[in-house]
Amino acid sequence: MALIIDTSAYPEALALVGAAQSIWEGSNVSVTINISVSHALNDSLRGYLDNDIESIFITDSDIRHIRKTHSDGEKDRGQVDVKPEDFAALPLILNEFDSLIPSGKDKLGNARLLFAKDVNGMVYVATVQRGQKETRNKISLEK
Repeated sequence: MALIIDTSAYPEALALVGAAQSIWEGSNVSVTINISVSHALNDSLRGYLDNDIESIFITDSDIRHIRKTHSDGEKDRGQVDVKPEDFAALPLILNEFDSLIPSGKDKLGNARLLFAKDVNGMVYVATVQRGQKETRNKISLEK
């Protein structure tokens, strides 16, 4: 089933897919794409983070990492291979998550959080790692 995202609510979804498609095709483009941060998301994160976040973003380096580690062979791990169109789900996963689970700390001691969202029977999971007043995304898919 095709992933349908309301691009009027999340206009960055198109940029996320475009950047991922470009990288999947071998482009060396350098990008940073900001993802909408709703008031509800900031409210939900207050219990886990010291400050409100100003931005959530994903870079070309993050997308390349996802392509390299999650786009082929995920079936062996009980998951589904990530495709460029799956990146459109990031704003939805983060702003309208079904569950938010603390997932330990990163190597700098910052909280690592696991967001999950069921979209048409596919559970999308995004691990979010926080930097200084910024947050990055890594995405994997599970059924």
